[in-house]
Amino acid sequence: MPGEGVRWPWPPEDALHAAHHAQAGSTQVWTIAAVVVAIVGSAIVAWQAFETHRTTNLSQRTLEASNALAIDNARSRLDQDAPRIDVYVEQVSVLPADSGDMPGARWHLPADAARLLRVQAQVRVVNLMNDRTIHLKVKGLQDAAMRADPEVLLVPAAKLSYFLTATFALSQWVENWESHQAGTPLPNAVEGAVMAGDDRDEGVVDTWPLHLAAWPIQPAEDPDSAWQLTAGMAGNDWFQIAIRPLRERSYWISQGKNIPMPEPSHHKPR
Repeated sequence: MPGEGVRWPWPPEDALHAAHHAQAGSTQVWTIAAVVVAIVGSAIVAWQAFETHRTTNLSQRTLEASNALAIDNARSRLDQDAPRIDVYVEQVSVLPADSGDMPGARWHLPADAARLLRVQAQVRVVNLMNDRTIHLKVKGLQDAAMRADPEVLLVPAAKLSYFLTATFALSQWVENWESHQAGTPLPNAVEGAVMAGDDRDEGVVDTWPLHLAAWPIQPAEDPDSAWQLTAGMAGNDWFQIAIRPLRERSYWISQGKNIPMPEPSHHKPR
C-alpha cells in the first residue's frame, strides 16, 4: 500500500538468535565427539601396546624357561658321567722347619721370633671308580716326593697322598694363638685345592677347597715368658682343617677353549 515501507524477507531477530545458538550447539557436539574419539583411539593404542608388551614378555619367559631346561638336562647328563673321587684328611702334625729339637722345646721372644715352625696336613685322594682313569690336579699341595702342584692320571681304585703345609715364623704362630684365645679368625693360614676331571673336552671339574689354620704353640707355665708346643697335640684341639665347601662342581662346554656352560637363568616373577 502506498505510504508503507517495503518489508524485505529477512528472518526475524529471534530466529537469527535461535539459528546462532543452534550452530554453536552443533559445533560443541562435534568437539565433544572428537574428544571422545581421540580418547577411545588413545585407549586402543595403549591396549595394543600393553598386549604387545605382554606377548613379548611371555615369549621372553618361555625362551628363558626353555633355555634353563636345556641347560639342566645337559648338566644332568654330565653329572652321570662325572668322575668320582674321595678327598679326606688323614692326619695333621707339627714339624721343625729348620734344625732343632722339637720334643720339650722352649722358645723365647723376641729372640726366636723369626724361627720357623711347620704344620702339615696329609690329604688322601681315592679314585672311587673301578673302570675310569681320572685327571687329577692339585693347587697349594705337594706330593710324597715334595713336588709342588703335580698333575697326574689317577688309575681306577688308586690312592695318592698329598701334603698341605703351613710354614710360619714363631711370631706368626703367637698371633694365631692369641687370636684363638680371643675367638677371632686366625690371621695366618694356608689354602689349597684338589681338582678332578676327565680327559673329555666337554665335562665337569670337581674342586675340593682346603683350608688349614693352627695354633701349635702356647705360653709355657714358667716365669721366663717362654713358648712351647700346645698341650694335647695328640688330639685335634690345636688346629682347624676344613674342606669347605665339600665340593664345587663346574660344567664345561669346552675345557680346551675355556668355554664354561652357562648358569640356568630360572624365571623370577616380575
